[in-house]
Amino acid sequence: MEFVLETQGLTKSYRNIPVVNGVTMRIKKGDIYGFVGRNGAGKTTLMRIVSGLVAKSGGGYSLFGCPDTDARLDGMRRKMGAIIEAPSVYPAFTAEQNLKMQCMAGGIDDFSSVPEVLELVGLAGTGNKKAKDFSLGMRQRLGIASALITRPEFLILDEPVNGLDPQGIFEVRELLKTLNRERGITIFISSHLLGELAKLATSFGFIERGMLLKEVTAEELEHACRKSLVLHMSGIVRFAEAMNSLHIGEYRVLSQTSAEIFADVTVSALAFALRDVGLELLRVVENDVDLERYFMEMIGGVRA
Repeated sequence: MEFVLETQGLTKSYRNIPVVNGVTMRIKKGDIYGFVGRNGAGKTTLMRIVSGLVAKSGGGYSLFGCPDTDARLDGMRRKMGAIIEAPSVYPAFTAEQNLKMQCMAGGIDDFSSVPEVLELVGLAGTGNKKAKDFSLGMRQRLGIASALITRPEFLILDEPVNGLDPQGIFEVRELLKTLNRERGITIFISSHLLGELAKLATSFGFIERGMLLKEVTAEELEHACRKSLVLHMSGIVRFAEAMNSLHIGEYRVLSQTSAEIFADVTVSALAFALRDVGLELLRVVENDVDLERYFMEMIGGVRA
């Protein structure tokens, strides 16, 4: 399995206070890796280390299999594009001029890819309009275009939908999906909008107080966050028999008077099946755990 980014006990401290604390993580080639954490959890700092903007305090990392101690690392970074915190945009220039400036800053004399990238991010029709007159969503897409102009294989995006309206969020999300699916670009993305991240990412890393708590795939997260029904009943005897009659194979007993089931079934069907075995259905509670609640429960912010 090929990994674009691997960290091993990566640490960054300021005045002996760890901001990134022994993080070991892996991002597979082709993934959209959603980085989840509160403000100050260490997300941006870790991204800045990997992008070469700040030095690590300890541990290590590798890009495309190249350790950070290897002299070839700068070459590996040329295969990356990044937007950390806010996109760098020249407000007095058009979108085309911005991308040409970005090319020159990267030592690229050939501007032939500029029209293609503008088309890709939906800015081909902006003409002579200056970036200072762009909407926030357009500026964000221009920032992503600037990161794409070098044709990167790995894209690091720190809060790319922050402050956008629903239309802007949708446009950026669909753009990132296109880059991943059609261009094969691996994406490392953080966002406060966890619901949006859940629609996009193929794997997740959860960070709190500089420490990586857990890594899960989208499939594992979907399984953990799936809907369930908590049944409160007059008893539990013969409960399994009632579930078998409804062909419900996945459930768990919570107490002598309650159980949780994972199935799409009507309340009336449950009530009849339980009545047939001598149990009374007293109450049904739908349990719907989304990404935000999953994260809060993980860090102890929500009690079941």
